[in-house]
Amino acid sequence: MKALKLLLFFLTFSTLTSCYEKLDFEQLDDFVAKPILTASLTNFKLVPARFFNSQGIQESSITDVTNFEIFDNAFVKNNVFKIDFYAEIKNEFDRDVTLNITFLNENDLPVYQFSPIEVTSNNLNYTYLEEIEIATNPEIKRTYKVKIEAELENTGTQMNPNSTEEFEFKSSVTVYIESEF
Repeated sequence: MKALKLLLFFLTFSTLTSCYEKLDFEQLDDFVAKPILTASLTNFKLVPARFFNSQGIQESSITDVTNFEIFDNAFVKNNVFKIDFYAEIKNEFDRDVTLNITFLNENDLPVYQFSPIEVTSNNLNYTYLEEIEIATNPEIKRTYKVKIEAELENTGTQMNPNSTEEFEFKSSVTVYIESEF
């Protein structure tokens, strides 16, 4: 018990008499926050049956449009300096698939167009990364939707609509922000 009282006395004494510096709040003027946000963008799986219309005729492409709400936040919109678009693609089809990806504004007009992404047949581990610098592409901050078109290679033969092969697309966006307070 005596040892405990002695220990508490020394801890209290050292806490009350320890060195300290005056707080310098001006250091906050030089602070720059650099958060990095990653969010899933769009994901889908396609089977051959999805490429057939109600009359049983094979279509050559399918289009998916997804809302893009990252720039709805004013802080993000005003402080973003770079965006990374990342995709993982699995193509089990017996033909190549070309993806055309476009960022659209609220009037469905293009603000950024990716180069076509060509995924060869039976490529099960295709990855794609595009870095977009806001300084050279400021219009991208007006993105409201993302349009993705999957276009099948014309091999001259029709796909089997009952096949269980899949084309799987997963994408994400990483937003790099820099803000001074």
